[in-house]
Amino acid sequence: MKQFIQKLAALLCSGALLTAFTCPAIAAEEEASPVLPSSLTIADVERELNSIASQNQSGEDYYAAALVGIFQGDDILYTDYFGNIDIANHIPADENTCFEWGSISKTFIWVSAFQLWEQGKLDLEQDVRTYLPEGFFQHLSYDEPITMLNLMCHNAGWQETTTPLFKTDENAIHSLKEELQVLEPMQVDPPGKTVAYSNYGAAVAGYVIECVSGQDYCDYVHEHIFAPLGMEQTSLNPTHSDCDFVYRQRQKAHAYSVNPIMSKAIDLGTSLDYIPAYPAGAACGTITDMMKYGQALVDESAPLFNSPETQRLMLTGTDFYGESDIPMNCHGFWCTEFGVRAYGHTGGTLFGQADLEFDPVSKVGYAVMVNEPNGNDFLSSLGTLTFGTLDPAVYGSETFGKSDIHGYFLPARSQHQGMLRFSTYLSGLSSEQISLADADILQNGVLQITMTDPQTKETAAALLGDKRDPTDHLIALESPSCDMLYDRLYLVHLSLLTLFVLGGVSAVYMILIQRKLKRAKRWNAHPTDTAYTAGRIARLLSVVLMLSVYVVFLQNKGGIPDDLGRLLGSGQIVCAAVCGITAVIALSVLLVRKQRVSKLRPVLFGISNALSISAIVFFQMYRFWM
Repeated sequence: MKQFIQKLAALLCSGALLTAFTCPAIAAEEEASPVLPSSLTIADVERELNSIASQNQSGEDYYAAALVGIFQGDDILYTDYFGNIDIANHIPADENTCFEWGSISKTFIWVSAFQLWEQGKLDLEQDVRTYLPEGFFQHLSYDEPITMLNLMCHNAGWQETTTPLFKTDENAIHSLKEELQVLEPMQVDPPGKTVAYSNYGAAVAGYVIECVSGQDYCDYVHEHIFAPLGMEQTSLNPTHSDCDFVYRQRQKAHAYSVNPIMSKAIDLGTSLDYIPAYPAGAACGTITDMMKYGQALVDESAPLFNSPETQRLMLTGTDFYGESDIPMNCHGFWCTEFGVRAYGHTGGTLFGQADLEFDPVSKVGYAVMVNEPNGNDFLSSLGTLTFGTLDPAVYGSETFGKSDIHGYFLPARSQHQGMLRFSTYLSGLSSEQISLADADILQNGVLQITMTDPQTKETAAALLGDKRDPTDHLIALESPSCDMLYDRLYLVHLSLLTLFVLGGVSAVYMILIQRKLKRAKRWNAHPTDTAYTAGRIARLLSVVLMLSVYVVFLQNKGGIPDDLGRLLGSGQIVCAAVCGITAVIALSVLLVRKQRVSKLRPVLFGISNALSISAIVFFQMYRFWM
């Protein structure tokens, strides 16, 4: 017993001595860990990210993979790789993993533009048509000039294209010029009026770089951005063939969709979809190269430019919230209000998502890439972990108070003309849905509101400014990348779309009822029966064609093939014609007074057909051309 007590005492003493030595070591390590603008240390961030990573240790899938890096100036503060790029074969993410950068690729365009501006070769306020081949644009609706600044701020007026943005056959990819002329969408607003994020507009800017420099755009970026920074593990062209390392590594990475309910990662394969308008989003590479690029953008010596002043100018505001001095766009780089103002760009493809953000003041930045098209917790949490959260008091003023904004708003980034116009009205938001009733006015009409994702129920801070006409009528809510446009008659338009669909559904029931009554020999035949049946089939077919357009759009990864579009649009024209003719035939019965027939039936039939025709015309379901 005495020996046991002695051993226990020795063990306790050893533990005490070990604690005495290790605790100061841990404290010293914590003290030495760099402090970020969020007031967290790198050690704090590492613990948080490891906590996210530990979720997968339960045997369930909460994420697939993530590449994370944090830098400050020339120093890399943190780099780590989480999860697997091929879950089935247990291939982990590592320093050689190459993920797609998505729209972060666009920032190479803006850097290139400022390089050429610095050399006096490109005027940012000159109409880009002076640099492009004559007759390059075919679908412009306004004569106002489209400048490089318009392309940087995404306010050149183009709607979303209905031509597929992705191709699965690398041999089907043509020159950038040819691809852009096929991709060109309709211009629905004059330049400078409305912000609507445009992949097409950015790709046009890339082609301007090509025309001005005399080099293939991909070659230009490799020579003037990648080479000076030593970015040897990044590709830019659609097929990644401009970098053999990336081409081989990208083949190994799979994309995943993680079901939050089942906690199961669904393998989407390699998701090797090619982006013909590649300046807008085809870059692919390692997290190390992405950090090299971010470090160059916080370097006061501005290694990508002849003068540091050029880099400083590039990061000055070009589009602001309302009448405030709070920028949301700086020559193509987006601003995010965290605890500090960060500059950068997010990116998303059918493969995954990425984000590059940096603070030129503290020279801190982060890069993150994931192989999930819907993102994951690593992507969504790194911003606040690095930069903190916005304190509304920063923008407080004498105008602080509650907002009275109300009504319905449609996204500017959508299809406002053409066969998919109806889909825009499915994306409408009421002021209640975006919590405007609880919004605080921060400064000069700038609002901080809460946007709620109905699927995840997570909230995120956002800044919005309002635009009003001279009569103080709200015409738009400004937000980064996409204004929300006020629609006074939104409920009327949505009701028309709803009645159109119900008209098709009711047509099915009427056809079935008529057939059942005929079988029971209880149907009183009438000369207009054929017209009624034809009209009902036309209403039903019209609804089917509308739904088919949407299904085709989704299956073709955001586009409608020309031949199929012509077929579906022509079908709507035929449906509208049949509805009109049969309605006239049915209503003519009312003029034949000798026949004793109910007037309700032809009137209801005429109204139903008129609603269908109105919907086809208003929502331009027939319009298969630009």
